[in-house]
Amino acid sequence: MADEPKAPGAPTPAGGVRPAQRIVGPVAPPVYTAGAKAGAARIASESAEPLVTEGMKARQRDIEKKRRVVATLRQVEEEEASERWRRVRAWILRFVGVLVALGVYAKIQSMYGNKWPMLAVWIFLTVMLGVAATWLLWYLDYSD
Repeated sequence: MADEPKAPGAPTPAGGVRPAQRIVGPVAPPVYTAGAKAGAARIASESAEPLVTEGMKARQRDIEKKRRVVATLRQVEEEEASERWRRVRAWILRFVGVLVALGVYAKIQSMYGNKWPMLAVWIFLTVMLGVAATWLLWYLDYSD
């Protein structure tokens, strides 16, 4: 059996659903009424105290200050780590350079023994003198 439509003014039966009551007070939502003037609705929280107090603002400033300090400390640690790695790389490159020079010397020594050709001697001495002069100029200009 289908339910029959009821008239709008008909009373609800004993087991029926009652209409919800409208909330009244400072937390009530604004109600739309047809034909109301624009701007007539007033938000209830306008006269209430602000939601953010001075204590909350001070706490937020304190939290932001701590975040900035942590970020600054993290940046300092990253800079120190990059500086440390730069120095380690410089020492590794120096060590590799010395190994290459010793390797070239050992190769020439194994090929010629104690009877090096004069051209090889002059090339070897020129390169070593150039390396020493470059290092000396770098060291004099280096400001730590």
